[in-house]
Amino acid sequence: MDRSNQKSVSRRTFLSEGTKTAAGLTAISALSARHVRSSESNSKINMAVIGCGGRGRYDSRNLVATEKVEIVALADYFDFQMKEPQEFLNVSASRCFAGEDGYKQALALDDVDAVLLTTTPYYRPIQFKAAIEAGKHVFAEKPIAVDPWGCREFLATGKKAAEKKLVVGAGLQTRYSESHQKVAKLIHEGAIGKLVIGHSTRLGNDLWRRERLPQFTEKDFQVRNWLYYLWGAGDFIVEMHIHNIDVFNWFTNMLPVSACGSGGREVRLDVGDIFDHINVIYQYPNGFHLAHSGAQLPTGEYWTDKHILGSEGYYDEKKGLVTKDKETIEHGGIRDAAMEEMKQFTASVLGEIPYINNSEYVTTSTFTTILGRDAAYSGKKLYWKEHWNSEVRREFVG
Repeated sequence: MDRSNQKSVSRRTFLSEGTKTAAGLTAISALSARHVRSSESNSKINMAVIGCGGRGRYDSRNLVATEKVEIVALADYFDFQMKEPQEFLNVSASRCFAGEDGYKQALALDDVDAVLLTTTPYYRPIQFKAAIEAGKHVFAEKPIAVDPWGCREFLATGKKAAEKKLVVGAGLQTRYSESHQKVAKLIHEGAIGKLVIGHSTRLGNDLWRRERLPQFTEKDFQVRNWLYYLWGAGDFIVEMHIHNIDVFNWFTNMLPVSACGSGGREVRLDVGDIFDHINVIYQYPNGFHLAHSGAQLPTGEYWTDKHILGSEGYYDEKKGLVTKDKETIEHGGIRDAAMEEMKQFTASVLGEIPYINNSEYVTTSTFTTILGRDAAYSGKKLYWKEHWNSEVRREFVG
């Protein structure tokens, strides 16, 4: 990979390049919708699904449910993982491509307008770049990378997508919740005064295991169990807890300056190399601090919560926003937000609404989790600017 023309991007650069709207779209989202897709606005979008596991199947159903998408091709590392989606999506076997490079065959199909990227997160920057180079619109699930290199690559490709008027969606659906948008706007307008301190918790059970089939190489096994490997998933704080961290970046309208943390492997020792518990302290500008605690332990306990205390009010995920005027603004869950996200993605591709490009905030929130992870793994305080430019790259090690 040629890195000679990479630019040093600081935390402040992200915020100075454009003002975020309530929906979380950025300055590169303001392009004219009429340039997005050349075909008629009432035609269906032909999509390829790259990554046919649980998330790929869930997102595929949501895309089809918009009634604006037809899935016309599949690609996955494993051939057997395409059998079920091939049947319920009615995709021809000749348009199902297996193997590590199977996505290239799907991208080479002329009739594919857009792609869904839901493979192991390690592959996201590579496949995103290939998709944009092939002229395809992209919905890329979170996280979009597992290391600083991948974040830089994804962001650079996102800017190329904007130049080409290619729509980019990202799987951080909370930003598509209308009630959460209202809360974010009020916080930005000073409804709870100066932001002082935040707390985030996501405690959960241990998760699935996949068997080692006789024909598997070590890489096959790790890809099949990608969730537990640093190179594959980036740790659970990156792969799952990005939803928590993204809300704080969004609601505060800030990005961290630094992070420090701790954690370890105490219970889950049978597979992988990631932590099973972690604690991170993020320092944001203007003195705001966020403490995030997370775990994946087989205790039967599940708990998630988010709090922001301001100088004149507070936000509680379960209660809502309590403003300085003692008004309480409640919000519901985000059950419908994932579907709304797909509706807006497809509408943008068809030119029915303004151009969407979510590559910036999904990159900054992914990198925020990576910053916290690497601080906890190293036991050192890490700073955004220095770590953003780090040459560390996670790779499979057999």
